[in-house]
Amino acid sequence: MFPERMVCLAAEIPAILDRLGALDRVVGISAYTQYPEAALRLPKVSGFKSGNLERILGLKPDLAILTSDVQKELAARLSDAGVYTLHLQPHRLEDLFKTIALLGNLVGEPHKAAQLTAELRQEMEEIRLQAERLPWHPRVYFEEWMDPLICGTGWVSDLIELAGGRDVFRTLSVEGRKASDRVIRPEDIRDAAPDLVLASWCGKPFDREQFTGRDGFPGIPAITRDAVYEIDGQILQCGPMLIGCLKHLHRLIKEHAQRFGRNS
Repeated sequence: MFPERMVCLAAEIPAILDRLGALDRVVGISAYTQYPEAALRLPKVSGFKSGNLERILGLKPDLAILTSDVQKELAARLSDAGVYTLHLQPHRLEDLFKTIALLGNLVGEPHKAAQLTAELRQEMEEIRLQAERLPWHPRVYFEEWMDPLICGTGWVSDLIELAGGRDVFRTLSVEGRKASDRVIRPEDIRDAAPDLVLASWCGKPFDREQFTGRDGFPGIPAITRDAVYEIDGQILQCGPMLIGCLKHLHRLIKEHAQRFGRNS
């Protein structure tokens, strides 16, 4: 028996279910859901961390899909209320494909899941091959939050590397599953001397002046070369939209590499 009434409190899940032909089984979404457009007409019953338990239960879901440690309290409340939950914990880009396979089996569409995975992998491989041909690979810092300073999660680091950059905090991003494991200091960023800075402040608009005005930051190569960019918040959702993010990152990195030449 497959679920017929799902609430997707992980914002990226409706996009996956849509590609699997199962969006009609979704009855509620997160307020942070952006795609697909058809999903945006559904009731919004949660933010990122919290949710309206009464509204969720009123939709009579047979499954709630959540993500990350941030939603663990909400998952526990739903479980206590008798709702079956699927609590995902994506960290690396490869976890996107695990999620697609899991959801494909869950809704009885394993072949569509395999096809979707093949399509996404092919697009990623095309970008990887283009990135290999760059004249050099700029050093990139990604900022996920500003207080405390938090560098990007594992799949963001994977995207940077695929796009042709070199993540200056690669080890920390890959090993730090929780945001608290990826806290850094301003001097760490200064010492890393990134060529490009990319930022997406998890639902909060990026303040470029606040970033560039930090003590000792004006000498960072990315700032002296005006290479500080805000990235769409989709990059913080481990869903199919990451392909668009990857292409955008590659364009930025390619333009920088071509503009400034090899290790200049």
